[in-house]
Amino acid sequence: MKKVIIYDKDGTLLDYHKIWQPYAHKCINDFVDEFNLDKDVDDIGETLGLKEGEIMPNSVIASGTGDDIHRAFESLHEGGGKWAKAYYEENLDMLVENMALIEGAVEALKTGQELGYKNMILTSDSRQSTLNFIKKFELEYYISEIVCGDDTPYSKPDIRVLDAQVEAGLNLKEVVMVGDNSADTLLGKEEGVTTIGVLSGTCENIHLVGADLIVDSVKDLFIDGKFILDEA
Repeated sequence: MKKVIIYDKDGTLLDYHKIWQPYAHKCINDFVDEFNLDKDVDDIGETLGLKEGEIMPNSVIASGTGDDIHRAFESLHEGGGKWAKAYYEENLDMLVENMALIEGAVEALKTGQELGYKNMILTSDSRQSTLNFIKKFELEYYISEIVCGDDTPYSKPDIRVLDAQVEAGLNLKEVVMVGDNSADTLLGKEEGVTTIGVLSGTCENIHLVGADLIVDSVKDLFIDGKFILDEA
C-alpha cells in the first residue's frame, strides 16, 4: 500500500511557465549584457534549455539543480556560474511574485492528507524558494517534509536524494512520486517507487520516461475522493 506522495514543485504544484519563462528570458538577456557577449541570445538560450521562447523538456533549466544551471552558465563564460547564482538570489522576490498554483494543487494535497497519505515535496529548486512557495500559499499544514536541490549533493532521478528519509524509516515501496519530467518519473524505479507523470509542466507523454501512469495534472490524482492508484 502506498503511504507517501512526493510532489515535484515547479510544473506539478506550481505553474512552471508563469514563474520560470519570464525569469529565464530576463536572466539570459542580462547575462549577455553583463559579459558583453557576441554570442547570439537565442543560441545561449538553447544551450540552457530555452528555445523559441519555450522551456525545453528535460533541459537543464527544466530539471537541473541550481548547481547544474550555474555550471551551464560557467560553460558559456568564465565567472558566469557565480554571476548566475548571485542573480538568482537577487531575484527571489520576482520569483515569488510570479508564483501561481496549478489548478487543483491545494485540493490534491488536502485530499491526500485526509486519506492518510503523507505529502512531501522533492524539488531541484532551492530551499529558500521552496519555503517562499509554501509560505505564499499557506501550505505548511499540508506538507510534512521538503527535500530541495541544495539539501543534498545528489539530484533526481538519483534515489540518493532521499537518503536521509530512508535512514529515518521511509519505505520506498510505499512511495508515489508525482512530477512533470523524466527526473521525476525515473526516480527510484529499481527501488520500487511508483511514479506518476503530469502534463502540466514542460513535458509531453513521450518525455515522461518510466512513468507508471500519466495524467493531465494533479487535479486528476483523486477521483470521487479516492487516490487514482487505489481506483485501479
